[in-house]
Amino acid sequence: MKTCVFAGTFDPFTVGHADVVDKCKKIFDKVIIAIGVNGEKKPFFSLEERKAVLETIYEGDSQIEIVSFSGLLVDFMKSRSLSVYVRGVRNADDYKYETLTCCYNEDFYKELITLYIPTPKKYEHVSSTSVREVIKMGANFERYIPEKAIKLTKEFLAKRK
Repeated sequence: MKTCVFAGTFDPFTVGHADVVDKCKKIFDKVIIAIGVNGEKKPFFSLEERKAVLETIYEGDSQIEIVSFSGLLVDFMKSRSLSVYVRGVRNADDYKYETLTCCYNEDFYKELITLYIPTPKKYEHVSSTSVREVIKMGANFERYIPEKAIKLTKEFLAKRK
């Protein structure tokens, strides 16, 4: 079975992320969406909220597995005997950053294969960071996250008020 890992903090999971997953599903039998937990970061949405959003979006999709991990991605991948890591790339800055990260990852896990999936032009400006800012400012964020996530995201935000 061909399997890939698409990892990130997904805070929040955006339409750009969903586009990467959709493309992965055309190539791979299984796509593991791995939510990274980094003790250094203070996410806007809790791990439970991010996981619930992903479970809502991909409910019933047998190609998708949603997990969380902490520590190095390569350690997670080694522990599951996985070697294909997918990254979405929006622009040249993303490419530079991802290539640098790729080099370090390959130093720690020689079997790692990193694949870049370019973002469509219509999503080049969409990042989790910018979407969080839109949300914090009280603006309409609905066009930036998958339709299936809108209701649940609004529920999570309403609990904060």
